[in-house]
Amino acid sequence: MTSPPEPPATAADAAPPTDPTGQPDEPPPRTSRFGKFVVALALLAAVIGVAGARITLPYVIFSPGDATPVDDYLKISDARTYHHSGSLLLLTVRVSNGRPNVWRFLQASLDDDTKIEGEKDVFGTTPRRTADRQDVQQMQESQLAARQAALTRLGYHVRVTGKGADVQGVLPNSPAATAGLEVGDVITSIDGQPVQLTDDVGTIVRAKPVGTQLSVVARRDDHDVTLPITTAAAPSGPLQGKPYLGIKAGTEDLNVEFPIDIKIAVGDVSGPSGGLAFALTIIDDLTPGNLTGGQKVAVTGTIMGDGTVGAVGGVPQKAVAARRAGAHLMIVPRDEVRDARTTAGDMKVVGVTTLDQALTALHQAGGAAIPARAA
Repeated sequence: MTSPPEPPATAADAAPPTDPTGQPDEPPPRTSRFGKFVVALALLAAVIGVAGARITLPYVIFSPGDATPVDDYLKISDARTYHHSGSLLLLTVRVSNGRPNVWRFLQASLDDDTKIEGEKDVFGTTPRRTADRQDVQQMQESQLAARQAALTRLGYHVRVTGKGADVQGVLPNSPAATAGLEVGDVITSIDGQPVQLTDDVGTIVRAKPVGTQLSVVARRDDHDVTLPITTAAAPSGPLQGKPYLGIKAGTEDLNVEFPIDIKIAVGDVSGPSGGLAFALTIIDDLTPGNLTGGQKVAVTGTIMGDGTVGAVGGVPQKAVAARRAGAHLMIVPRDEVRDARTTAGDMKVVGVTTLDQALTALHQAGGAAIPARAA
């Protein structure tokens, strides 16, 4: 019995083609849907990464800076100085250089020790480069005021003169802007009280309640203008809630005559917030004993020639820097105590409004007392 013949081969049954070696050819590889998805996702991530690095946002980022002994910056000549243990720490805040890109913004948003503010809230209509130059000038003025306050406190005579408050910036929608005060104007009097120094403006304005109308005389080009300006409560910043005009200013033709040669070199640090730390260090160097009691004490605050201490801003970030440096005490402007305590941890925070109060705080923390007049 024989088997029936096989049916002819069809295309489906045909043997696969072979290469010259006799081996069948491999079918061309096919990309799976998952592989395509991975490739697309990688391409998308690359695009997003490039875009995130190139796109910048109109914000300013404030993060903790350094805590440096003020003695590293200060040198006194023509007077006896005293060696002391411990240190008074100058605190800084790192400010983003230019607009941050998307990734830097997101990183800062996730950092509890970092603060983000809108560009307009920080600079108003003032160009950033102009604001940077103003910060440098404010640092110079804070050094002069610190020398004046410290030496006056020790009984020395210091002569300070100026020719008014040079308006360097006017905040939008502020009382000054509404009244027509302009950049380049030099304020010479407010309500009949002479203005020689920038600090005079704040002293006069804040001596009266919010909503007070003031008669402001300013030199504009070659003539004087008189502007009625009604103060308002500062909407944000260190002066929040206090009467303000809404200007940034520097002293016109500032001149200070000191009986002692005191040099302060801070490198690229700018702004006025080191004033109180400078003044306390000058006093510490010119008197026996240790103001700090041999400890690390962090200090921030502006200062006027008469010893008045003012707010600075960025205090939570400075408290982080102070804590990391091992400070056991932080002295800040009184209105900013609460802000400092949010990041101070176990570090003690004391608020002051004058140089004398800062000296008292140091004494109560174990530092040396200062005689009424040491000169």
